[in-house]
Amino acid sequence: MKHRDIILFGVYSDLRTEVARRFLGFLWWILEPVMYMGAFYIVFGLALGHSRPGYVPLLLSGMVAWKWFDGSVRQASNAIQANAGLIQQIHVPKYVFALIPVLSNTFKFLIILTLLIISLLIAGYRPSLEWLALPVLIVNQLLFTIGFGFLLAAVLPFVPDLRQVVDNFLMLMMFMSGVFFSIHEIPESMAPLLNINPMTVMITAYRDVLLHNHWPSWGEQLYVLATALPLLGVALWIMQRNERKYAKLLF
Repeated sequence: MKHRDIILFGVYSDLRTEVARRFLGFLWWILEPVMYMGAFYIVFGLALGHSRPGYVPLLLSGMVAWKWFDGSVRQASNAIQANAGLIQQIHVPKYVFALIPVLSNTFKFLIILTLLIISLLIAGYRPSLEWLALPVLIVNQLLFTIGFGFLLAAVLPFVPDLRQVVDNFLMLMMFMSGVFFSIHEIPESMAPLLNINPMTVMITAYRDVLLHNHWPSWGEQLYVLATALPLLGVALWIMQRNERKYAKLLF
């Protein structure tokens, strides 16, 4: 709360700059994920023959949740290096720089999620009491995204070469998150292995709520929370412990 004004202004400035530097402005926030999802649908839904009734909503719900996580983590992990000049001029806790892109992507995610819900309603899906679980899912994923993004932001300035590992790990994580398939369609013996990935749990939960009108597994949501909080605690500890070292590393 002490740095709330800096964070809010940073988010506003980040969003405004992104709109100003693109010809299509804020419409690109919508077009980019639509094009991204369309490309994967052509590959997995049409070319590979996975298309079936209900596959498009399944793919869209998975991609919307994943794009929020992926974009936020990638930008947060690079936030300290990207603000090297500012870090050398003023003293601001380093988590502030990592939090700004996460919140910016969260704002864009809420817009895309709203459009997804509208498209589901048009397609014939009907809201139910279970949709009230959506805010809980959003907060839970936000905490995990912050924890994971903060940890990478804290470590990568010390090991810049690790970025390539992170990029490949996120790609592997995407294919193991059930973005292109339902966790309920795979052999039961494989489900526990895939559910180790918190994003698998989150994507399944969104689908259960939006597509099947089922309550999410609260035990699995507690698992995501139990993963997110230690990540966040370790990340903040590393940042605080090395607060004065970052400026020297980035010089």
